[in-house]
Amino acid sequence: MALVWLGLNGTDWSSWIVGGPVVIAAAWISVKLLPDIPWHWSLGGAIAFPGWFLRESLRGGWDVAWRALSPKLALSPAIVCVPLHLPPGAARLFFCSTISLLPGTAVVAITEKSLCVHALDYSPRVEKELRELESRVAALFGLVLPGQKEVAA
Repeated sequence: MALVWLGLNGTDWSSWIVGGPVVIAAAWISVKLLPDIPWHWSLGGAIAFPGWFLRESLRGGWDVAWRALSPKLALSPAIVCVPLHLPPGAARLFFCSTISLLPGTAVVAITEKSLCVHALDYSPRVEKELRELESRVAALFGLVLPGQKEVAA
């Protein structure tokens, strides 16, 4: 919330007379509105995820920019539906939110058992990348997906 205020007001530090209470109130309200879903992060997953996410964001951003500037690169937009392996709750919500933050992808539908994503350029790699992200999110939340071996912490 403080970063949003800072982004809106820049370095006008006098704005914090109003901004300070607004940031505190907004943070308090957002915590109160969160659903009461139990969750925890694993230390190993929390260390590994940010670097991986940053790398993928940069790679995806570069790919989208390159496609926008190069008319020779064809786009092949598609809706890709894949079964979900994460259990309902915080990990699944985080997974879906993270997909939409990666360039070239956006979640368009979520059902109890599957997820549909709009991909800017469809290839079999899209599903592979979704599975990789789901696996990384499972590790972040200390979960073991079906078919994965549990890693000793």
